[in-house]
This record gives sequence, structure tokens and C-alpha cells, in this order.
Amino acid sequence: MTRRTSAGRPAPKARAIPFEHQPELRALMMFPTLPPGHMSFPVPDDAFYPHLRRGEFAVVDLADHQPAEGELFLISYTSPNTECGFVYRICQMRSRMEFQRPDGCMVLRSEGGAVPVVCWTACHWIPPGTREGYTAALRNGRVGASEGPFTAEHAAEKLVGRVVGVWVPGAAARGASAS
Repeated sequence: MTRRTSAGRPAPKARAIPFEHQPELRALMMFPTLPPGHMSFPVPDDAFYPHLRRGEFAVVDLADHQPAEGELFLISYTSPNTECGFVYRICQMRSRMEFQRPDGCMVLRSEGGAVPVVCWTACHWIPPGTREGYTAALRNGRVGASEGPFTAEHAAEKLVGRVVGVWVPGAAARGASAS
């Protein structure tokens, strides 16, 4: 039986697209140079693998510092141990609903007079999405630290910018010499 279009004509045969494994494919764009309004930050470890890898540089958009669920950011913390007074880390922003009582205390369940507030947490690793995944991470010793909760305004003050890509030193020269 021949498949037909809505106009009654025979449907065109679908082309098969061959599958090609691409291990270097990532969610973040690879930048050959640093765009204006961006900065680079060295990736110190593999906490955000495969998106960011040790030895690469995260490309940070300095104009975008509003927290967004699941996005990677560069965050700053005050530190008396550094000359500049700040320490910088890459983090993944996660949100959850909490409730603020009239006395300012945050609680997890609605109480009399408590209003719902979106709270943000800066995770310094990619937490598993399921309880089973988290249990496995605990068992394997692969649990990272997080900071928070922050209000959206406080998080925006601490966030330097959103990680929008990766710059690998020398990648542009290696690509040019290969062609």
C-alpha cells in the first residue's frame, strides 16, 4: 500500500539520515574568541562535566545575571582570605518554593500569614534529578556543596554572569591548521 498526502498524491519517500556519534557535542557553544561584554573563567575541575571540563575556560555573559533554573553562572562570594575580598565559583542555579513568615523566617510549609517566595540555591556541582540518583551519588562520594537559599534579588547581586559557552585555549589554531 502506497502512503498518500492529503492531496491524494503519493507521499515522498523519507530519507534515512545516518547516525554519527559526536562525543564532543555539548549544550554550550564553543567560542574561538571572546565576544565583547564577556569574560572567561578557568574551569578548575570536572564538577560540571560534560558541559565544562578541567582546563577549559567558561565564557561568561556579564550582562545576564538574573537567576534561571538549571543554568550555569559565575557567582562571587566575599572572602577575607583573598586580596580582592572576593572568591569566584561556577554554580548551577536551582529554585524551590518556600514560605516567609511575618517575622522574616523561612519555612518549608505554609503557616498562618506566611507568603510563598521563590528561593534560589547555587549548586557547585550538577545534582542528580531523582532520589535514586542522589542516593547513588551519596554512596559513591560524589556529592557537592551548595549555597543558599537566596531571594531572586540577592542571587542577582551575587551572580557575575551566565555561562554561555566554552573557550578552549589553542582550539582555534588547531582547527585552522587541520584545514
